[in-house]
Amino acid sequence: MNSTKKSLPQNLEILRGQTQKDVNKIILQELLNKFNESSQKKALDLPCGNLEFLNHLHILFPNWQLEGFDLFPPATANNKVNFTQMDLSKTFTTAEEEKFDLITCISGIMMFGNTENFLSNCIKRLNTDGTIIITNDNPATIKDRLSYLFLGRFRIFDQFFDDHETLTQLVIIQDLTRMFRKNNIEIEKIIYCSFYPKDFLFLPFALAVYPFQMLYLLSRKTNMSLALKMSKYNFKQLFGRHYIIIGKKKGMQ
Repeated sequence: MNSTKKSLPQNLEILRGQTQKDVNKIILQELLNKFNESSQKKALDLPCGNLEFLNHLHILFPNWQLEGFDLFPPATANNKVNFTQMDLSKTFTTAEEEKFDLITCISGIMMFGNTENFLSNCIKRLNTDGTIIITNDNPATIKDRLSYLFLGRFRIFDQFFDDHETLTQLVIIQDLTRMFRKNNIEIEKIIYCSFYPKDFLFLPFALAVYPFQMLYLLSRKTNMSLALKMSKYNFKQLFGRHYIIIGKKKGMQ
């Protein structure tokens, strides 16, 4: 692990891809701080979309072996990435013996109805001390809360799904962190991101709500550390439209 903080190359144009703004940039910065550029690792991104994230990863870590899984082939192939066409809502078709040092799922977790099975499949293929990064839209912003109060819907989900809707799974951070702990993953960091200036119009409501939320959380007795509570439910949660969970697979006790 490399603990020295580094800067992304200034000439690196980081594409947003099929996620919220700043998500890919933040993950790449975290990985640059975590790993040496000359290291040799094996990474898997799923669903990999059009390989935007993996293409950036290859630029930063040219010696890494990169793989991507998705239902549809990418629009543009990259001979530096080994692509496998796969329906990730079903059991993985790769052997559990094939292990990775890094597994990422960027804005994909809400697309599968089998969230816990999907995460379990990922973690089985992660090396001990390997890193897993899951990102997801945050349905607990102050705007989402007001939307549910007055309209009965979350901002990111309409009240009515059409017959061919693909984004249907409301996956909350409470459940994702539970699945991490259940599958022997130590949560290292939770980052809220994708802030939009127009959302700060709701600042007065956030300032009114947050003290009550904190009093409630601090009064609850759980086996969760105070540090983890604060990282999950800090003030940024009320405005960050997306969150990133970074975890590490622990060795068997």
